[in-house]
Amino acid sequence: MRLNEVKADFQTAEEDEFSQSEKLDTRRPRLTLLHLNKLRKIREIRKLENEERRELFKKIYQRPAPTI
Repeated sequence: MRLNEVKADFQTAEEDEFSQSEKLDTRRPRLTLLHLNKLRKIREIRKLENEERRELFKKIYQRPAPTI
């Protein structure tokens, strides 16, 4: 699953309402367990995507096999 797909899955009306603040709002919004879990999942997916990219780059840029 790509990070873009995960972000699209988490868009709900409640979060849209939560993310919008007015200019006069002085209090910070509350972080709930849902928000923390969402951030954790996004971080894990990014980590997996980076590892996949590294493996691909290792294959692309590896030294050629010595020819005899």
